[in-house]
Amino acid sequence: MKATFVLVANNETENMARKIMLEAHRKANLGFEMTRLPNHVSLKQPFHIDDLDGVEKYFDEFVKTLKPLTVKLKHLKCFPSSVFGYDSGVMMMVAEKSNELVELHSRLNRELEERFGCCTAEFDGDEYTFHMTIAIGGKPFEAYQEALSLLDEREYNREVTFNQLGLLYYDDDNIKPGTYFCYKKIEL
Repeated sequence: MKATFVLVANNETENMARKIMLEAHRKANLGFEMTRLPNHVSLKQPFHIDDLDGVEKYFDEFVKTLKPLTVKLKHLKCFPSSVFGYDSGVMMMVAEKSNELVELHSRLNRELEERFGCCTAEFDGDEYTFHMTIAIGGKPFEAYQEALSLLDEREYNREVTFNQLGLLYYDDDNIKPGTYFCYKKIEL
């Protein structure tokens, strides 16, 4: 099992991201795998858990210490990805790294390790890239690059306030499609 903590997009931001997803799909047939989850900015990538109940209890405590957070979404970018166990791609809206986001990421890593032991995840640490995924998996990376090059040259740069924390659950450590969902959301 795996879990992760995310800032869940509000309706306006979700609608914007879904519109971009559809446009990218129409340009390069990227599919809709990302619709399995609400659009979000991850505070930590998925990490292995042995006890969902214990993680949920910590999640309930953690969310009480948070307040709504404004995040600046800057631009779209594509990266190669093998998250599903095969070579593919991911399209994301990059979020500006802020002191608040860095502190929440660091705090989660520290507190989760204190409570549950090693909870490392790929990309943890100083070089962590905060982002909101638009499309992922199913097509070669070149299709993601093609979609990005064909998208309208519009301004994606905007500030968004996130007022929900989500707990995502992955039933399979290999994150196979169909084995994950948003288990819980709580208002900040």
